[in-house]
Amino acid sequence: MPLRDVPVPEPGPGDVIVNVKAVGVCGSDVHGFTGSTGRRIPPMVMGHEFSGMISAVGEGVTGHKPGDRVVVQPIITCGQCANCLAGMPNICTNRSGVGMMRRDGANAEAVRVPEQLLYALPPEVPWEQGALIEPLAVAMHAANSSPIRLMDTVVILGAGTIGLLTLLACRLKGAGSVIVSDLSPHRLEVARQLGADAAVNPAKEDLGEIVRKHAGPAGAPIVIEAVGITATAKQSLELVKAGGHVTWIGNAAPTIEIGMQQIVTREITVRGVYAFNVEFGRAIEAIRAGRVDVTPIMEQIVPLEAGPQVYHDLAKGTLDAIKVVLTP
Repeated sequence: MPLRDVPVPEPGPGDVIVNVKAVGVCGSDVHGFTGSTGRRIPPMVMGHEFSGMISAVGEGVTGHKPGDRVVVQPIITCGQCANCLAGMPNICTNRSGVGMMRRDGANAEAVRVPEQLLYALPPEVPWEQGALIEPLAVAMHAANSSPIRLMDTVVILGAGTIGLLTLLACRLKGAGSVIVSDLSPHRLEVARQLGADAAVNPAKEDLGEIVRKHAGPAGAPIVIEAVGITATAKQSLELVKAGGHVTWIGNAAPTIEIGMQQIVTREITVRGVYAFNVEFGRAIEAIRAGRVDVTPIMEQIVPLEAGPQVYHDLAKGTLDAIKVVLTP
């Protein structure tokens, strides 16, 4: 993970150059750095959660100009496949993304971005909070895709950035008791600060008993898995009630081992969710209007030069910060 000088990007037709003001370090980027998921192909510049100011525009750009404050929705879609035409561009069959696959991203002073990915960043939203809009949109999509009824008990497995933002999103949707599980005492404490009714370390407490205390003996109607490994995927099926709904948002392991009969015989609905659709614009408004406060999750704001060490420390597990934001 070296820090290098590279040529300043030039805008092509329909592109803008964004001077990056803040970029979040995503767990998927750390997994890309370690090579555990295969979703980042080096050599490349990562970084897809970012805000900044336009410094240059290419031919054909009419809706934006230098000096505009923007936040970038990083998924590039074709607009023509069946999924795009059906209103599901997040699962476009031809998708790529800024800071993903082989396209350079925002862990840099400047990045080239297609104009259609830009959203205006309201002046009252600081740059660093702008870098949290993308993960908040992911969390809001998970909550949107889960059939949460007013005052339902919701269990969230994983108290990383996405898990904690999903806690806030479920509150917006009307959840009652929200139980968050994680092995990190620090992350569980932040979950409590954000309003979790119970923050449970399953290595030290009986998570099933606590869920049944809040939801009743049948289990929880909604469980959201925000880790993406076999252990928590299995746990999600054990905690949900028969006929209940499990949402998998975690994406750490490429494959997991799961008990199919448990899903079939208890008629459990399991749904995967990826990225976001309409939620990106709603995430901007949620932060602007003060409906969601993302500041407790931003635990380190450091210069771009500190990025290589941050990635190494997160990959080794010696840094337990929930969200690190780099400021080129």
